[in-house]
Amino acid sequence: MNVKNIRQNKLIKAGLIVVVLGLVLFFLYPYFPIDDVINLGLDLKGGTRIVLQAEGIDDMSGEERSKTIDRIVTILNNRVNQYGLTEPTIRQLGDKRVEVELPGTTDPEVARRLIGRTALLEFQKVVKSGSPGGSLSQTNLSQEVIPGRERDEGESIPYLVQKTPLMTGKILKDATVKTSQDPQNPIFVSLEFNSEGAETFAEVIKNLEPNQDRIAIVLDGVVQSAPVISQSIWDTAQNSNSIGRATIEGDFTADEAKRLAVVLRAGALPVEVNVLEQRTVGPSLGQDAIHAGVLTILVGFILVLLFMPLRYRWLGIVADIVLIFNMLIMFAALSMFEATLTLPGIAGVILTIGISVDANIIIFERIKEAVVSGKTGTASIRDGFNKSLSTVVDANLTTLATAIILMYFGTGPVRGFAITLAIGIVGSLFCALVVSRFFLEETWFGKKIFPGKLADTS
Repeated sequence: MNVKNIRQNKLIKAGLIVVVLGLVLFFLYPYFPIDDVINLGLDLKGGTRIVLQAEGIDDMSGEERSKTIDRIVTILNNRVNQYGLTEPTIRQLGDKRVEVELPGTTDPEVARRLIGRTALLEFQKVVKSGSPGGSLSQTNLSQEVIPGRERDEGESIPYLVQKTPLMTGKILKDATVKTSQDPQNPIFVSLEFNSEGAETFAEVIKNLEPNQDRIAIVLDGVVQSAPVISQSIWDTAQNSNSIGRATIEGDFTADEAKRLAVVLRAGALPVEVNVLEQRTVGPSLGQDAIHAGVLTILVGFILVLLFMPLRYRWLGIVADIVLIFNMLIMFAALSMFEATLTLPGIAGVILTIGISVDANIIIFERIKEAVVSGKTGTASIRDGFNKSLSTVVDANLTTLATAIILMYFGTGPVRGFAITLAIGIVGSLFCALVVSRFFLEETWFGKKIFPGKLADTS
């Protein structure tokens, strides 16, 4: 190989390493604290985990059941993302369950109200309303009693309504939170109907009595509000074939109104879901897990950093530099792909430390064998890398294949472990075969290890 080609290869290797290092530093910004750099899972950050079970799908075919669960996951993702909860994890668990993890959300009621609703919206004519905390009796089979939304005092108003709904949420186009100057209802939810719904709503209003009849706006069997038909909206219906908007007023807090709008906007779940399991991890427990995990990583990392120079001297220092580089690559990849680091994921980081060093040990032993056989420095390095290439690649690829299988079929902790392990293996291969070789062949480390022997470039 001529001098020109050697220089070109050196520049390519150096450029590749610099680019990777630049990307690492970019994706690791702002570097500290760790939860500003990487998404932390429920077991590290604290939060709420809820397992939902879909009802009424036992008689479905396998394909229908799968589509139903996929639809539930999609709708719940839309609700959670629109509401603004950070770093949610929503996935299928078995053939009829869905697991929802909301890191940082330690109020389980927020999660239950947001994801536990089927979002069946109905508009029903009110026959009679009761008093707070009171009760009503059903007078005939065409009617039913529905509770109103609980007030701050914990009491609700019962409503006697016609069973057959005047309209349903299928005609809804959008739902947004609005504010008004009315001190009684400063926050309300504005409903926008699609073209069919606007015509249906106008027809419904025409058949009611203004300033007398009321429409109950019912969400999942609870009356959110029951406004009286005003004279102005009745007049509008008489003069128009469509009314595109309506409002839900009910002395809402800003958070309640936002949650209601999100549930309506994201759409109804295809089947009813029940909360099967609920677990809340407090922030203090999460912090304890972080401290324990970080301490474990640091202890293992430091022990390896100390062992390598003691065992391999200058080669060990190269291994330490490469190990640090690999750790930076791993955490930068977690940040870049917005992956979530869990407690089992920390175990994957620790295992990666061993895998990264193991690759270098194999290479170093082959180099030492070449030196003992009488080869020059550069020849020994090349011989060591060439002879160990198949062993290092085969060992890492088989482990990577296992990690991919765990990622695909595993859930929860198993998947978190597999993700960090897979990233660590890819980083280990790059660092062992590119970074280590560059340091030994192209820097003063090689001259320090093999003084006077690196002039041979054959």
